[in-house]
Amino acid sequence: MERRCVLNSWSKEEVRAVIRYEWARRVSGTEIHNRLVEVYGPGVMSKQMVRRWCRTFSDGRQQVEDIPRAGRTRTATTDANVEKVDDMIRANRRITIDEVAEELGISHERAQNIIHDILRYRKVSARWVPRQLTSTHQEQRMAVSLEHLVRYHEDGNGFLFRIVTGDETWVHHFTPESKAASMEWKHPSSPVRKKFKATPLCR
Repeated sequence: MERRCVLNSWSKEEVRAVIRYEWARRVSGTEIHNRLVEVYGPGVMSKQMVRRWCRTFSDGRQQVEDIPRAGRTRTATTDANVEKVDDMIRANRRITIDEVAEELGISHERAQNIIHDILRYRKVSARWVPRQLTSTHQEQRMAVSLEHLVRYHEDGNGFLFRIVTGDETWVHHFTPESKAASMEWKHPSSPVRKKFKATPLCR
C-alpha cells in the first residue's frame, strides 16, 4: 500500500536537519529528496536544493539555521533568499533578474549572484519552431498527393510541366516571439529539450 504524506507543516530548519541526518548516513541527495516528499509532500524542497544542502554539509557546515552574512549580504544572500529564488525560477522560467530583485527587495547584483553563482542557472532560448508534422498536417499532405496523382492520370505529363517547385518554407500564421522574449532559465542538470529538424522526403 502506497504511503501518503503524514506531515502538513514543517519548518525549513526541520527539513534541513533531516537532510543533514540522512546525508550523515551516506544517503544520496536524490533518495533524500524522495524520502522528504514521501513524508512532507512535493512542495517541501526541490531536488536541486536538497543536493546543494548535501554539498554544504560536505563542506563542513554544521548549522541548519540561516547564517547572517557581513555587510549588505546579511539581508540578501541568505539561505532563505536562495531557496525563494530557486522556487521563483521553477515557477516561472522566464522571470527576469530585476523581477527577482524587486520581489525580494534586494539589489540586482545580489539577485544575479544568487541565480548565476549559487544556483548556477543560465538563460537559454526557449523558442522552438514546430517542425514535426502533426496528424492533421500528414492528412493534408496525403490528400494533396492523391489529388495530384489523379490529375496526372487525367492530364499526363502536361500536368507535371505546369507544377512550380521551390524550397521548403514555413509560414507563421502568428507573430512569433523574439529570441530575447523567449529566453528562460535552465540549470546544468535540466534535460535538453528535443528539437525537431527538417528531413528530406526522398533522396
